[in-house]
Amino acid sequence: MNIALLVALAGGIGFLTTLCAVPLAKRLAERFDIVSYPGGHSCHARPVPLLGGAAMLLGVLAAWGFFHLFLSGGAGHRLHPDPWQMGSLMLGSLWMCALGTLDDKLHLGWRNKLLGELVGVGILLVGGHTITVATIPFVGPVHFGWLGAPLFALMILTITNAVNLIDGIDGLAGGICFFAALVTGVIGLAKGDPFAAATGFGVAGAVLAFLVFNFPPASIFMGDGGSLFLGFLLGAMASSSAATTAGQRSGALVMLLAPFLPFGIALLDVALSIMRRGLSGRRIFLPDTDHLHHRLMETVGHPRGVVAILYSFSALLSAMTLTLILGQKADFFLGYIAFSGLVLLGLMVLVLRLYMREGLPSMLENRPHMKYLASYMEFMTRRASRCRHRDELLALLESGVRDLAFDTVLLRRGDTVLQRWDRADMAHPEAPRHEDARTLNDTGLTVLAILPQHHSLAYQKYLKLVWAQFLKAAACRLKELEAEACTDRQDDETPS
Repeated sequence: MNIALLVALAGGIGFLTTLCAVPLAKRLAERFDIVSYPGGHSCHARPVPLLGGAAMLLGVLAAWGFFHLFLSGGAGHRLHPDPWQMGSLMLGSLWMCALGTLDDKLHLGWRNKLLGELVGVGILLVGGHTITVATIPFVGPVHFGWLGAPLFALMILTITNAVNLIDGIDGLAGGICFFAALVTGVIGLAKGDPFAAATGFGVAGAVLAFLVFNFPPASIFMGDGGSLFLGFLLGAMASSSAATTAGQRSGALVMLLAPFLPFGIALLDVALSIMRRGLSGRRIFLPDTDHLHHRLMETVGHPRGVVAILYSFSALLSAMTLTLILGQKADFFLGYIAFSGLVLLGLMVLVLRLYMREGLPSMLENRPHMKYLASYMEFMTRRASRCRHRDELLALLESGVRDLAFDTVLLRRGDTVLQRWDRADMAHPEAPRHEDARTLNDTGLTVLAILPQHHSLAYQKYLKLVWAQFLKAAACRLKELEAEACTDRQDDETPS
């Protein structure tokens, strides 16, 4: 059978399997409460299922299954990848999807999640994946020896978490992974590696089917189960010397940075997040709403416009990767690279305009206040998760008045005020006031906060995010307490 036809069929099977699996994933997510509720740094207005990653994993597994059925039909041993390397890639992908899904359900925290990611990388290393040699600009081929393993681990963790962080607007992470998967597939096809090609196009097909449901407005999210799985798998295919495509194995003279290019937008967002949070005093691993796509959303005003802009840059970076690896002898190579450099320069100018609205002096001035808000969010979300009684949990709402200098916090059910907390001395009495009303998921309760308008828009935005994150944690714990109380009542009513 023609290899190109095999690859096309693998992509088609990945697409059709995921297309059929997504409706089932929605029902399972709703049944087992693996959903993203409104609030916190989320922008959606209703609960959205989070099992899109599992549906894509099924599509990729189906593409792999088809590939191995083809091999068992007598196509020849030369098409067989190393079983340890291939098996560890599959097992690691399953592990990462399971880890992310568990985080979607139980909110593991960044430390536990990072530990789980290290387990996934360990699976790859045991299977023989590493970086042996790569070409560094102005240096030439460099053999890494024992340093290849930690370098490989760092690359996988970086790409995996970059995809996880960029997954903040409908269709964005899926689109970036789609282009990265196409790069993997095209390079595998060009270099005679059917497994890499089938994997790349299988992932591309699965992601494309998922985007049918995830493009704005999304009816399902990939969740951490999807972002961790896709970043892990595509990062491994791009950077491991176990893969047999150019730039990914011993002796290939391609720049070490080439595998990163398809993930350029996600990696840029990671770098900006670390710099921004470090300078402003926010915790590196706590969420905010200042990612690149959030800033673009404030400027463009519509998620489809934001996605279109970032898709364009991602497609350009993917094309640059293909040119660097496959087209170095082409006549248009230098001209294309120069053109790409100008476009990327335009991207950097755009980023500077988006992030320099509030200058460095203002950022440093607000740093102590931002650190306080980050500490509040971390402490209060943990405190809410440990409450044993409903009244104990709802009493924490007083912290908005006590710790965040709100004028008033009201707890309401419909038009009925259940509890009210007021601040004796108003902060910034000369400033205008505004209201922030948030529902506690499907509990029927609404929390209304009245607070002053601060002169720093960045501080005001982070203050509202911190409050929303606390309320989201409180709502989740309230739902758990109500479920426990219902179970206790049923046990009491059961005759002994």
